[in-house]
Amino acid sequence: MKKNHLILLLCICSMTTNAQFGKLKDALNNGAASLLNNKQLKLLQNQPITTNFDDCNKEDILPPDFGADSVKKRLCLLKANYTTTGGFQLKPGFYTGTFKSFCLQAGTYGPDKGNGYLFAPLAGPKEKIARTLIANWEQHPEIEQYQVQLLLWAIVAKTNFSKLSPELQLVAAKLLDKNDISSLSSAVVDYISGEAMSKLTSNLPEPAKTVIEIENKIRGMMYQENSSYNEIESLAMLNGVAPPNKDFPNGVWSMHPDGYYIKYLPHSYSKTEVVIYVPKKVGSISFLPVGDVAVPASRGSQRLGQSNLLICEK
Repeated sequence: MKKNHLILLLCICSMTTNAQFGKLKDALNNGAASLLNNKQLKLLQNQPITTNFDDCNKEDILPPDFGADSVKKRLCLLKANYTTTGGFQLKPGFYTGTFKSFCLQAGTYGPDKGNGYLFAPLAGPKEKIARTLIANWEQHPEIEQYQVQLLLWAIVAKTNFSKLSPELQLVAAKLLDKNDISSLSSAVVDYISGEAMSKLTSNLPEPAKTVIEIENKIRGMMYQENSSYNEIESLAMLNGVAPPNKDFPNGVWSMHPDGYYIKYLPHSYSKTEVVIYVPKKVGSISFLPVGDVAVPASRGSQRLGQSNLLICEK
């Protein structure tokens, strides 16, 4: 058993250097074979959403004070040229707007003002489903943001959607098709008892240990109809702040693959202010946030999936 624990420890240590949480590789089978069945072990090795700091362009960046004196056009005043398929059509210049956003990794610290956030695309085995979930929400104003967030946490925690509360199953049915829901009801990990989980994570380093344990607790709470959003949120969000990455301070600009620059200024995990700079040489661009992720320079903080829902004062 000691040998197995050592193999598992080495696997997780290498894993944490590659991603914010990363993957539990094949060596996990050696360390947990007596605790989980083969299907659970295979599923536990893969993360549904894999977007992390390694996916960011760290070379083409601009300092936080770039464009500080510029006049920024408010996207809320440009809603007339917005379409659900093409987004905002933006000419060269500076723009700003605040969008509703989502936490894509439970068991991490909430946004803080000590770390910069860079652009990266949504990626992972469940990327298409997560993107569809967020994109379709735009067409259903009757669905509350917290309900979509619960479904996203259910996805990242590998929760069986067929065991969710009737309310959440109804929301999922409005936002996803039958094939997506079927996929989310099969590629799942069962809730693991406290004793078994303690054995499984006893020698794991952080943040893998915390994330695995919290995802397991979220699965357990998702299966209880009387669990509240506040209870699940308190599990998903760690208290305190992540250590800052001084190389990428708050407000740093990152380059989007379409040639424009973007900075993310999260107000919370559910609300992200964005500032956009379109250089003259790029010409006009289409800005449609869904599928974009604001990735923290600190790997211990939450990745923020962006939506198309712009927050404007009434």
